[in-house]
Amino acid sequence: MQEWVPEEYSSLEELCTVVLGAIREKTDAHLVGLVLLAPQQRQLWLTHSGGLVEQCPAGSAYPPAGFLESSLSNGSLRCETFDTLQNELDEVERPLSLIRCAIPLKRTEQLQCAIYLETRRRVDRFAASQRYPLQLLAHYLAAELETRFLSGCIDEERDLLRHARRDLDLSLQVQETFLNLLRSLHEVSVHLAGCGSERELLREAVLQARGKLQIDRLAIFLIDEERRIMRGTWGTDEFGNLTDESTYVSAIPDHPVVQQALSSKDYVVLRDDVPLYYEHRVVGHGWNAMVSLWHDERPIGWIAADNLLHGRPAKNYYCEIFKQFAASLSQLLIRQRTEEALRRLNQELELRVCERTRELAQANQALALANRQLEAMSLEDPLTEIANRRHWDLFLSGSWDRARRDGCRLAVLMLDVDEFKAYNDSLGHPQGDRCLRQLAQLLHRCERRRANLVARYGGEEFAILLYAPSPGEAECLAERIHREIRHLAIPHPGSRVADFVTVSIGFSYVTPLSGDDWRSLMNQADQALYSAKQAGRAQSFSFE
Repeated sequence: MQEWVPEEYSSLEELCTVVLGAIREKTDAHLVGLVLLAPQQRQLWLTHSGGLVEQCPAGSAYPPAGFLESSLSNGSLRCETFDTLQNELDEVERPLSLIRCAIPLKRTEQLQCAIYLETRRRVDRFAASQRYPLQLLAHYLAAELETRFLSGCIDEERDLLRHARRDLDLSLQVQETFLNLLRSLHEVSVHLAGCGSERELLREAVLQARGKLQIDRLAIFLIDEERRIMRGTWGTDEFGNLTDESTYVSAIPDHPVVQQALSSKDYVVLRDDVPLYYEHRVVGHGWNAMVSLWHDERPIGWIAADNLLHGRPAKNYYCEIFKQFAASLSQLLIRQRTEEALRRLNQELELRVCERTRELAQANQALALANRQLEAMSLEDPLTEIANRRHWDLFLSGSWDRARRDGCRLAVLMLDVDEFKAYNDSLGHPQGDRCLRQLAQLLHRCERRRANLVARYGGEEFAILLYAPSPGEAECLAERIHREIRHLAIPHPGSRVADFVTVSIGFSYVTPLSGDDWRSLMNQADQALYSAKQAGRAQSFSFE
């Protein structure tokens, strides 16, 4: 919700238009209005075009008798369902169910009003996060209405003082003093509105009241409702100097004066000619006064003051200034707490978003790693841990296209283990798997260039790709493989070729041309391998 700036709204109608429009948006209401019952009776209804009218729009039902009064008396949101026809000319149509709601704005005995709305949504079942903006809007509107009506009361009292000046010359001095205090109160309120924390607000409130509102000594106490205790904040000593009372904690006194102040909103409890104390000892006589700080209909603290230093008598206007000072401080304290709660909420939300972002980044990293691992696994033969058939096909296809662009040759060597079935039959499949792993490692050692690839083509067949080979490179590689296999000398008791494992190799060279396919190179190498087998195995053969 945007920051509330009441000074932007010069009239009650403009203020109501903004607040009622926000409530209509948040509740999807088709009818919303402000109904004032006291101190004057007035209705302001928001039209669909965003304007205000003082008559309930045609086709809408006026709030039934007692509905708003019941909500005001209970001081809580009230909702009930009612039916309306889809078509007024056709009473046979099934009626539609709507919800009428009343949000009470009763803050004092002088101000009684409520927001009335009709919607299809169960506002009373809104979650706390949905209700909070409505409560905040209602609170803002109630606070502004109260301020405007109280300002009207002050204007009326000012008029009475002007008339009394003709009869009583002394009243001129009283009025001037009162107006000066009002101006000072305004300056104090403006100054306090700029405080950045609750502690700073309360400290400046004591200093400003001492310096500008003719209060000799005062102290501000706050109530901890959950623990039913009172806490000190800032106060003054017997000489009027500022003191930090934040360490003071006590049960709420069961004193009649304290209880009367906490049970009466906007009321100053004044006692004259009583002992005045500091730290439980009498330091003088005079009057002391108490006025409570309120949030809606519950007390949140109080201000205590006396006239120890200058002994000024308690005038009627002074009680009003004291009361207005308390009301202003209450609103500023509520605003400060609300802003602090919003700051904490934003910080918590920001931390939560950062945490979720970090978790998402970690999850994405883990997913990327898993994908890379899966990709690697999908391209690797699990038995020999070299490239598999899928990897071979992809690599050869890419190399074919690159060689065609570069205009260079490719060579493929196809290898087949001779008499491998007889090897498995005589020594068993586990030994056959071990033999294939040894051969794969040998082939990988023989050809390590990055542009080339050694792969298990299938079963006991292997394939080697040479990119841009030099003349005779495939022949040399085939001879090196035969030599290394003879040196490895893996026994093969079932071979008709030799006493150890041997391989047959077929290879072919080709320069890729447009329209050719890499499979043609594979076919040529395979034909050469077949020729090597036919020629007696354990030898190499080139495709001619």
